Amino acid sequence: MIKKAALAIAVAAVPLMAATAASAEGEKYVLVSHAPDSDSWWNTIKNGIALAGDQMDVEVEYRNPPTGDVADMARIIEQVVASGPNGLITTLADY
Repeated sequence: MIKKAALAIAVAAVPLMAATAASAEGEKYVLVSHAPDSDSWWNTIKNGIALAGDQMDVEVEYRNPPTGDVADMARIIEQVVASGPNGLITTLADY
């Protein structure tokens, strides 16, 4: 029964996934992380999101609080939401 349900979900999801990929062109997505500018590991993430944006033909933006301050991160998220992007991605500063 579980296998049948999983198959049904997968079959139903395929058209939705195709529609999502096809409709992404020209959209804008913003990633807001909690990382300070001094954390060079996030350069890999910045490069990855830029590459994904090029491949999907969407505008992407990476934003972070320069000092890693979580209150600044919250303000950045509020600014991003106010700008009306198609999607917002955030990190968990303190799980």
